[in-house]
Amino acid sequence: MRSTPLELAISHDRRAPVLRLSGDIDLATCPTVEAALAVRLRRAPALLVVDLGAVGFIGSCGLELLAETRRTALGSVRVAACVPAVLRAMEVTGTIEAIAPYRTVADALTVDA
Repeated sequence: MRSTPLELAISHDRRAPVLRLSGDIDLATCPTVEAALAVRLRRAPALLVVDLGAVGFIGSCGLELLAETRRTALGSVRVAACVPAVLRAMEVTGTIEAIAPYRTVADALTVDA
């Protein structure tokens, strides 16, 4: 089975930067996601939203990376717009509470944590 290439894009909502990921997050692409998160978090934003709406697969390395990033970031990191397969991976691995995904990017940008 071939993985879907990972693509990253950053947009800047007036409230926070949004890191949009598409493709698969697996052992091969996890370091790229980690580096992108590190670059965004180096600026210590009060909020960073990670949009997983176009991620079709996420492996345990990606789930652990998101959970750890949420735990250690100085600001708030909110994961949003997960497709059912990604939500199911979070449920099966027990990371859904640590990641605490928002239904939509708009929710992540507007809901007070």
